[in-house]
Amino acid sequence: MSVPKMGRNKQYNSDEKKKAGYAANGGVTMEINEFRGEYAFLSNFYKTPVEFGGLVYPCVENAFQAQKCPDGEEKIKYTQQNNPVRAKMMGKKEKLPTDWETRSVEVMERLLRAKFRDPVLAEKLANTGDAVIVEGNRWHDNKWGRCSCDRCLAKESRNLMGVLLMKIRDEITSQK
Repeated sequence: MSVPKMGRNKQYNSDEKKKAGYAANGGVTMEINEFRGEYAFLSNFYKTPVEFGGLVYPCVENAFQAQKCPDGEEKIKYTQQNNPVRAKMMGKKEKLPTDWETRSVEVMERLLRAKFRDPVLAEKLANTGDAVIVEGNRWHDNKWGRCSCDRCLAKESRNLMGVLLMKIRDEITSQK
């Protein structure tokens, strides 16, 4: 999957959005760059049951970290961990599968699709309209989001989380 890199500007015109694979709206659009408040539901830490691989996880983050485990038995601990921060810390201790770097994006997309099967969450995602979605952060994550710290300002951002969320949003809205 080829994913465009996002610049640091806060608004994107229609040509930039087309180049990046987003639906054009003929002008400048809004950017959602924090998964808090009314947009907290976009976060992988948002508590909503996610069924994946025959197991139910408390949120996407737990399910994502569990996919680093080689078998189902080891994944069960992630279904029982109610704190997504702890689940993420647990996942950092897992031995990564050799293909994890390439497979992780596909896994995340499948998990987000599972999350947004919930009609209430799907409607909320659709209601973001044509806003550019960016997982803004300050923890130096320029793969899944865009870090806004001084150290990262000059770095390119892949914003894979935002790209996947916009892709799923476009599919949801096209089905209406």
